[in-house]
Amino acid sequence: MRVFFEREYLPLAVKCIREATSEILVCVYEWAWYDGQRTGTIQDVNRNVCQAAKRGVVVRALLNNEPSGRTLGKINRKSAGRLRRNGVDVRLGGTAKIIHAKLWVFDGKKAIICTHNISGRAVTTNAELGVLLVDPEEVGKVAAYFESLWTRVPMPKVGAAG
Repeated sequence: MRVFFEREYLPLAVKCIREATSEILVCVYEWAWYDGQRTGTIQDVNRNVCQAAKRGVVVRALLNNEPSGRTLGKINRKSAGRLRRNGVDVRLGGTAKIIHAKLWVFDGKKAIICTHNISGRAVTTNAELGVLLVDPEEVGKVAAYFESLWTRVPMPKVGAAG
C-alpha cells in the first residue's frame, strides 16, 4: 500500500492508466472535461483514459448523476458524452444512493481509492489524499465493490450522449 497526497495523484493515475493492458474500472462523483487544456493538468487523465480505450483496454466509468439543471449533472453528462465517443462504457449513477466513491481498478492488479474527483481543483487547490493498493485480495474487494455499484445503475439508452 502506498499513501499519496494532493498533486501526487495526477502522475500516479496517469502512470496506472498508461500501464493498463486489459481493463480499467473508475468511479467518481465529478468528472470534468477541459477542452484544450495543456499537458500536466487533470486533462491528462481524460486524454489517457481515451487512449487506453482506443488501444483496446476495456474502460468502464461510473459517474454520479444529478438533475439536468444542476451544475454537477451538466459537468458529468458532458464528460460522459466525450468518454463514450472515445469508446468508454459510461453509466451515470441512478441508484438510490449518491455515487460519491472515488476509485480506480487497473487490470485487477492495482487499485486507487482516493478523495480526488477528476477535476482541476482536485490536483491544484483541494486537500486530497489516497492510497494505491497492490495486494490482490484488497484490489479484488475494490473491484467487487465497483461491480456492485455498476450492476445497480441502469445501462444508458441507445444514442444517449450523456
